[in-house]
Amino acid sequence: MNFRKIAAGSKGRLVLRYFTEDKPEPTHPQALDEAGRQLEEGGRLVAYYTGRDSRASWRPDMPVLVARAIGIDPHKMPRDAEMSRLFEARRADTGEQWSQHKRKLSGFDLVFSPHKSVSLAAEFAATPAETAAIWNAVDRAGDRAMRYVAHVLGWARKGAGGEDGADPGAVGWISFRHHTARPTLPIQDGPGGQTYLFDAPVAGDPHMHVHNFLMNLVVTAEGRVGSLDSRALTDARVKEFGAYFQAVLAEELRRLGVRIGYDADQQAVVVLAIPEHISKAFSKGRQQILNKAKAYATDHGLDWNSLPAEDKMDILRDAGAEGRLGKMKTDERNIWREQAAALGWQHRTAMEGIVHERLSDGERFDRAYEFAARHLAEEFHTAAVLEHEKLGMYAARGLIGAGIAGGPDDITRVVELLEERGIRLKGEQVALVVGLFDKKVRVTNTAQIRIEQSLAESAKAAARDFSGALWVQAIEQAIADSGFAFTEEQRAAIYALGRGGGLTMLTGVAGAGKTTLLEPLVAAWRADTRFNQGGREVIGAAMAWRQAEALQDAAFAGPARWRRCCG
Repeated sequence: MNFRKIAAGSKGRLVLRYFTEDKPEPTHPQALDEAGRQLEEGGRLVAYYTGRDSRASWRPDMPVLVARAIGIDPHKMPRDAEMSRLFEARRADTGEQWSQHKRKLSGFDLVFSPHKSVSLAAEFAATPAETAAIWNAVDRAGDRAMRYVAHVLGWARKGAGGEDGADPGAVGWISFRHHTARPTLPIQDGPGGQTYLFDAPVAGDPHMHVHNFLMNLVVTAEGRVGSLDSRALTDARVKEFGAYFQAVLAEELRRLGVRIGYDADQQAVVVLAIPEHISKAFSKGRQQILNKAKAYATDHGLDWNSLPAEDKMDILRDAGAEGRLGKMKTDERNIWREQAAALGWQHRTAMEGIVHERLSDGERFDRAYEFAARHLAEEFHTAAVLEHEKLGMYAARGLIGAGIAGGPDDITRVVELLEERGIRLKGEQVALVVGLFDKKVRVTNTAQIRIEQSLAESAKAAARDFSGALWVQAIEQAIADSGFAFTEEQRAAIYALGRGGGLTMLTGVAGAGKTTLLEPLVAAWRADTRFNQGGREVIGAAMAWRQAEALQDAAFAGPARWRRCCG
């Protein structure tokens, strides 16, 4: 899953063009049954899952409290004017602000995308029914994932920054189905305006995905309107939401009798009936077409940079219609079939009637635990402390292969097993240690704690060892020979380092002269023959190349060696 923020100051009609892929609004936007009658709540849900509302759909069970707060009728398909206002954090009916508290963000664009093999299985299915079945599986997985997101973010904070707590509430979203991956272009609205995303009107690759505009609004049971608890949208939590989507999708595909497995990174479910080389062939890099659009504008006597965003989008559309940007998106399906024929690939069905192994809850949790424990151990090879939310992320990914039945509660259970059993790290079973650090819940392990305790003891012993301290006369001579006029603070720092113990630390702001004051110390250490007949060897190390290169300046007086360290 990935997400973008939607600024309330955006022009809603431009955001709309991106979400709807610039498709015209239907003449009859109500959700209708086969006889043309408006659907009630139950029928509305059926319509959602059979793809009737593929251009735009309200949350299928939109809470009444939310519908009233934003001014919509959830039984009717979203209208362009309504959505445009909502993108600007305004009521869909009156255009008034959602509440007295002005919002910087109107919402978030949360995108759930299955693996390329799932898209190809749907696109090249032999029957429309199979295509619809796979799409329905993606829709159901996305819907359940959005409910999980709503559960986590749907808390209306009270007081400044939530200092008075938060109340749970209802949230709403609009879903947009997209079938294709096309170049996404950043379009700026004039020289200094907002930047919008726009799908270029050219042929892309098959790529089913669903955009969900999650409104930055939480309505409590008492009717109070607040904002989403967006602090919970951490990187690890976003990946956990995406993994949950993948786990639910895997379960849906199992029910359809599809052979499934993990992708190469073990982060997504794949359809094994689609060869890997075919998935790669339909995952071409995105072409750069902005220059072509700018050239088209110049040909028509227009200055691209000064144009408003809407005019730029119109130019892209017109240039695409004339074939100036590449093959037209209207020819996509023919292009894909030509590409498949050129690859010598034919596909009939992914629904092969596979009967998947039924696991007990205990077996599922054990398998997911083993997956998560293995990946956490890999993380701890290069990290001492991790965000606790990574446990949930790996637990959810483990459930992709093990199966998920109890929703987010399954993730919670696997996390509990990780905390109860610990993990195997470098051949040793270690316990996980959870604690609060810098206002965030983090996790480490007992092996790392032992290392740090040992390091702390060694550091204390080194700090008490003054056997290698420079003589005062040696420091004075080195300062005099350096030719620098050091400040009192810099001289104090030089003496603290030169006369300190085996471990001495100095901190200073950028530009304070830390590298400069090292020069006399380097000279003094090099001249100190108490430990080496030729003087001490001085080595400099830095995490970044830029700082490592700067250390060379401190050794200009002689052949002292400064080594760069990238670790």
